[in-house]
This record gives sequence, structure tokens and C-alpha cells, in this order.
Amino acid sequence: MKTTRICALLPLALCLSLISYAQKDKAKYKFGDIKPEDFAPTVYSVDSSANAVILADVGETVFEGNSKGNFSLIFTRLRRTRLLNKNSFDNEATVEIPLYVDGSIEEKLEDIDAVTYNLEDGKIVATKLDKASLFKDKASKNWTSRKFTFPNIKEGSIIEYRYKINSPYYSNLRSWNFQGSTPRLWSEYSVTIPSDIFDYVVTRQGYLPYAVDTVSSSRDSYHIMVPGEGAMDRSESFTLFSNTVRAKWAIKDVPPIKGESFITTIDNYLSKIDFQLRRIKYSATNVKEIMGTWYQFAERLVKDESFGEPLGRGNGWLSSDLKAAVAGASTDKEKAEKIYAYIRDNFTCKTHEGFYITNTLKKAYQDKSGNVGDINLLLVAAYRNQGFEATPALLSTRDNGYASESYPLLHKFNYVVCRVKVDDQYYMLDATNNKLGFGKLPLNLYNKSARIIDSIMPALVPLESDSLLEKKTTMVFINEGKSKKLEGSFTSHLGYFESLHLRENGGIGKGDDFLKELKKRMTIDVELSDAAADSIKQLNLPVDVRYNMKFDFKGDDIVYFNPMLTEATLKNPFESAERKYPVEMPYRADETYIFNMPIPEGYKVDELPKSARVKLNDTDGMFEYIIMQSNNSIQLRSRIQLNKAVFGAEDYSTLRDFFNFVVSKQGEQIVFKKI
Repeated sequence: MKTTRICALLPLALCLSLISYAQKDKAKYKFGDIKPEDFAPTVYSVDSSANAVILADVGETVFEGNSKGNFSLIFTRLRRTRLLNKNSFDNEATVEIPLYVDGSIEEKLEDIDAVTYNLEDGKIVATKLDKASLFKDKASKNWTSRKFTFPNIKEGSIIEYRYKINSPYYSNLRSWNFQGSTPRLWSEYSVTIPSDIFDYVVTRQGYLPYAVDTVSSSRDSYHIMVPGEGAMDRSESFTLFSNTVRAKWAIKDVPPIKGESFITTIDNYLSKIDFQLRRIKYSATNVKEIMGTWYQFAERLVKDESFGEPLGRGNGWLSSDLKAAVAGASTDKEKAEKIYAYIRDNFTCKTHEGFYITNTLKKAYQDKSGNVGDINLLLVAAYRNQGFEATPALLSTRDNGYASESYPLLHKFNYVVCRVKVDDQYYMLDATNNKLGFGKLPLNLYNKSARIIDSIMPALVPLESDSLLEKKTTMVFINEGKSKKLEGSFTSHLGYFESLHLRENGGIGKGDDFLKELKKRMTIDVELSDAAADSIKQLNLPVDVRYNMKFDFKGDDIVYFNPMLTEATLKNPFESAERKYPVEMPYRADETYIFNMPIPEGYKVDELPKSARVKLNDTDGMFEYIIMQSNNSIQLRSRIQLNKAVFGAEDYSTLRDFFNFVVSKQGEQIVFKKI
């Protein structure tokens, strides 16, 4: 991710002697400029399987003085799309334009036009949108939208719309996505900022190269009118001059962004540009810091009535119940575990997103339910009530994307947990899942880091997936029974997160359905019985899964037998020939499989797989498959070890080959031949 400031680009622009776009920039695309040859292509090289192709998506934001004594943002957009088949109609022919609203002040949608073009008998027929069909929808307290559907659409139609948004919210300088689920032939965005006044942080993201990446400077004037305070007061107007910076970016032949296996969220790698207002400079001596520092960010949240302020009240109404909850605890660790278990087991999380208190902590306590903010901030309050050092920690879940570690951007966070100090050790806790053990977090929260909300030390707490190791050991021992059948036991000591998944899905129940599913995965006809799962209710411990098996070769002349049974890796998780994005596994892995069985009476080993051991990039991982015949028995040890969870795109080919080998080797069979 590349981060820079627009104001810092000005010296670079002058050094490169860039030509001012204010003088020479001409629009490459004009609304309504559609030609018959635009309908000729039926397939586009950027994505030959696309249902639609965006021919052009061009946006621009400029500042303009307004009649409220301030500035407005003027955002314009032109988008032209070719509909190649009916599958594109729902996604592309219905348009929604979001508008921000705060109280009675809403962004204004102006100058909207939408037209459908069809080629009929060699002539272009245009069908305009009836603006009466534009309707309003309220999405939330701060967002509304305008929606419309293009008329007279057909396979092969070209649809085009343009609009302007007049916004008084100059802190909400619009971001721009160059990439999306539909391929684009041209995606362009430009901003012109009065740099003497406004200072923005610009964050770039993505892997695609820019066809245009330029900056120019000029000096512009802004006419501002200040309304009179009373009915008899006159409005005053003045002209403000400022140096301006104009930045322009464009990417051509933009492929669609598609989901991949083992990735936090594909949105982390979407090619886009974001803006965040850092400060406003009214004069050399009058500067208003908007973004501030992490210390200021944390201090604001500590004082916020919907976040930190209720945590400092003592919350004596918790005391009696907590006293009963910690009864019998002989150490601080036991006391902390009991407090966590009390909140975790007695409160229901309705929404696993959000970090603000929805009403009050006492109300959430009385209702025994709330969102993440209610429950985990209640946990913080409970620990403080009992004399522990506890603080909230904000984070962004894996499916929400990365939160900035450099800039205090509140909108990037969507979750809060509790950090508590017990003796000399800190624990991160989430009380929203009644299957989590003390000191454990769900996998979705391991997304680089969390930010402690403490005005004295708003530190980062690492939450890297590389810090997690999921270790699993499976042992299968088979003997020849009295009935001449092979009888054996299967025991699997699961890793913590596989155990959590099993707990969240109700364990194995009575075992009947569990064994039926296992039997479907067996390559031989086998009887399974006595299924059990240990430690299901001991949430801090891994689960052991056990069952017994019984089978025979039924006198067949040749028997093909896979000793991996249900534990073989059947499919390579990395099917694509290439990948542009990192592989982000949820944890490091270490899986060991041990198998031992006698050669059945009346049979001999005709073919035995060969042993193998391979490394992944020398130190990144290892796979071994060691099999041997010793006297009248067969022993196998198979182990997959991944020493890191995140692999760069440059390692993808090697990782893919590694798992191809694993799938191939674990799929090999022993061939038994009747004597």
C-alpha cells in the first residue's frame, strides 16, 4: 500500500516540469459521443467471458466557494457500459447513487442524465431515462440514495449516465475504485484541491500500473458568500486566492477483481484511492487539526459517552453479581477467568459488528444482550469494577479489510475487544462467542493488529495470523481380530480452531450422523462405531475425536488401499495457474498422521508407495511421507508443516506445486495381492 500527501506532491510536480492541466487537459470521453463502431465488439480482450464491459468510468472532484461562507465539493461522474448479455442487466442496468446526510443537510444530486443506446438498422437509437422514475431510498441515518433502471435495454446495448453531486462535506472527499467485479477499458479520477487551505492524506491501494499518474499546479480564485446573521443583515462576498494542486490518475484495461481462496478480503487488493482530511489552514497562525494523532484519537474515544466515558464511572451496579461470580477463586487468574465466563455465558450478542454502546451499559446488562460494543465494553467495565487493569481495543475484522496503522481513521474499524492485565500478562478477550476459551479470539479477528484505546499509551497489539499455530495429530492403529477382520482405532487430537469449529456446530452429537459422513469419505467398505469427542465443554482445551473401525478385504484377488483413510488432502486449494495477491492463511499449520497395520493373512504387498520428503522454499514448510514394510506390518508417517501463514504472490507458484505434490502423494494406494 502506498501512502502520500497531495500537498507533498507539489515539489515533485515542479521538478518534473509538468504541464498544467488547467490549460491543456481535454476530456477524452464526452457524454453522448457514441458511434456505430462502438457496437462492433462482441468479446473484449480484457475479459473474454465478461457479461458486461465498462467502456469508460471518469470522475472528478473540485472545490467551489458556496453561499454558506465555506467550500463545497463538486463531484462529477460519467460512466459508459456495454451490456453483452442478459446476465449483466441486474448488476449494470440498475444504478444506485449514495448521498451523505447529517440532520437536515444532505448532499444534492444535480444534472443527472441517463441514456440507453441501441444499434437498429445501422442507426443509433437513444432512449432517455424519464427522471420521474428516479426514486429515493434511505439506507441509514447518514446515508440515502437515488436509484434508477435504464429503459429499453437489450443484449448489446450501450448505457451511459452522468451526474453531479454538490456536497458541503469537504471532509468527505470521495474515494475512487478503479477496479470492481466488471472489467473496465478506462477508469480515471482527478481531484483539484486548494492546497493553501486543505491538507489531505491520500492512500493508494492495489497492484495495477497507472496509465496516467500526474500532478500539476496553478493558482485559482474561490468566490465565497457569507450570509448575514439577521434578517436585516446583508450577505457579504469575497474572493479567496489559493495555490491549487491537481492530481490525475487513470488505469486502462482493468481486469475484474475476483475472490481467491485464503485471502482476508479481496477489497484489500482492489485498486483504489482514498482521501482523509488531515488539517485545514485558515491562515499561517490559524490551523485546525482534523485527523490529529493517535493520542488525540484515543482521548476523544475515552471521553465519548457511547464508548469510553461509561467505563470510568465505577459501575457499582455490577458489584453484587460479580462478587458471586468470582466466589471460590484463589488467584487473580482464576478470578479473571470467572469474570470472563460470567459475561460470555450470560449475555447474547445480536450483531457481531460495531464498537459503540447502543444504549447504556446498564441497559445491556439488564437486557442480557447487545452488539459487540455492548458486550465487550461491559466486560471491560466488569474487570475494572473488580480492580483489574482493562482497556478496550479496536480492530478491523478480516472480512472488513485492514485498518490503517499509520493514521487514526475511525471508519476503518468495526470491532472492539477487551484487553485485561492479569499478574504480569495481558490477555485479549472476546465475550461474544460462548464457545471461546479464556484468552482466545476467533480467527476473523486476526487481521494484523488492534489499537488500544488509552489516551496515555494507545499502543498497537499485534494480531498476525503468523502468530497462530494449529497443530493436529492423528493416529490410526489396526490389528487383525479374532474374526479375521481388521479392527482398529482412530484418534485425532485437533487443533484449537478446528476444535472451536466443532463446538460451534454442536460437537458430534450421538455420533451416528458423524460416522455416516466419515463413511462416505472412506475408499473401502468399513464398519465404524463408538464415536466420541472429549473435552467438548472444556473450552480452553483442544478436542480429541475417537472412533473404532472394522473391515476386511472380502477375499478379493487385488485390493487397492489408501492408508490415509479420511485424512488425505484430496484437492489443491490453489487451482488458479497464477495469482496477483498474497496467500493469507488463517494460521501456521502442523499436521501429523501416523498409521500402523498388519498385512492381512493370505495377502502380500504387491506395490507400496515410495517415501518422499520435500521442502517449501527451504524454511517455509515441509511435507514428508515416510512409509515402510517391516516384517508383517506397514507403518506410515505423513506430516505437513507450514512455518508461516502469509505468502507473497511471488511464492504462489511454489506453494501451488507443493500442494500438488501433497495431493498426489497422499492419494497413492497400497496394492495388496492375494497369495
